[in-house]
Amino acid sequence: MKVLIIIVILMNVIGCSTQPTNDYQPKSSLEATTKSSHSQNFKEIVPIGTWEGISRSGAEFKVLKIMSKNQHNLTSYNIASGMQFQKSVSFTNKDIECDEFNCHIYTHTADEKLPLKITLTKFVDQDYLVTEAVRLTSEAIYSTSYGLKTVTAKTTPERFIAQEAEKLTAIASIHKNERFGYWSGVLEMSNEDQLKFATLDYQPGKVATFTVYTPGLPYQAKMTFNPKWLRQNNGELTTKLKGALFASEMTLRYSRRDVIEGDFEQRFERYPEQLMGHGNFRLSRVMPPEDYKPPKWLKSLLQKIE
Repeated sequence: MKVLIIIVILMNVIGCSTQPTNDYQPKSSLEATTKSSHSQNFKEIVPIGTWEGISRSGAEFKVLKIMSKNQHNLTSYNIASGMQFQKSVSFTNKDIECDEFNCHIYTHTADEKLPLKITLTKFVDQDYLVTEAVRLTSEAIYSTSYGLKTVTAKTTPERFIAQEAEKLTAIASIHKNERFGYWSGVLEMSNEDQLKFATLDYQPGKVATFTVYTPGLPYQAKMTFNPKWLRQNNGELTTKLKGALFASEMTLRYSRRDVIEGDFEQRFERYPEQLMGHGNFRLSRVMPPEDYKPPKWLKSLLQKIE
């Protein structure tokens, strides 16, 4: 009798283990789900909104706008020029194809009218990883990738141009061949992928201002230093910074006449032994529009395109 009971229990256990669970989907069901996702409505995949970020390649500030009126655009602001130069590509819903992983935008470059494919990959919340691929006249493919953050207020270029454009132009016209001037570039935090936009307003006899803009944030970190605080050592200029809790000290190296390379760190006065954050930056002297020349790497690329 005991043997019979044991056999019945074993059969029940084996039977339970072979039953499909509610979480299991057969291959045909998964394929059907995948295929049906291709036909989702455009607005469900690429919502109306604005995103911004920095492309390391070419040091451009990118702004993507998806509009409710079916007129969308991707604008690239040249950082080295202090956002004075920009170019934009436009597209509509019919230029977009989406699957369950990516959305592909098919359009043309702003100046050369070369085929351009922009791939959006959703990555965290409403942020995107973007890949731009251009087919050159030589049939070679030139590509670059960057991240975009959601913007809920005015974009960084809009805020910057409204606040700084007039002063920037005036300073750029005066200081062309000195350590002074208006400087604009890209800043990188250690152990952080996201790039930031940084500027330095450095004029003789005035307190200098170092400002850092983080894509996706509606405010900027502003720090100042008095030129009297600068300490020179082996061709480097080091100074303490006052203001936003972003950096407490910075070092400047004039690697070329129109380029500053530097680094920064954040330490609290009460605990100077603790390093809270650090990174580096590269700034270019902002030129008047009539004096601006594209960097050598861009010149060579344009020659290949022509």
